[in-house]
Amino acid sequence: MGVQEVKGKYKAFVFVDVVPGKDRKVLEELMKFDEVKEAHLIAGQYDILAVLEIELYGKAIFESAQDKISQFVVGKIRKMQDVRDTNTVYSTFYLAKSSS
Repeated sequence: MGVQEVKGKYKAFVFVDVVPGKDRKVLEELMKFDEVKEAHLIAGQYDILAVLEIELYGKAIFESAQDKISQFVVGKIRKMQDVRDTNTVYSTFYLAKSSS
């Protein structure tokens, strides 16, 4: 780990477990955060999948993107009323099709 120049956008996917019946309310509240680019109601162990995008510029330690994402999840999402649990996964590499 060392100091390096970082620039760009980093994505993370946050699975959110909410109090039964509060999924749409939490979904709408999540979309008020600039960092949340998408939020989906899903079936399974978790109720919501939130797609986060964090921008970093300047000198930072290697883990700074993950640190910033973790701070957002712990400081904002987990403190939301009706959120019971979260599980965050980080994108380390991705490919995307152009929207043209």
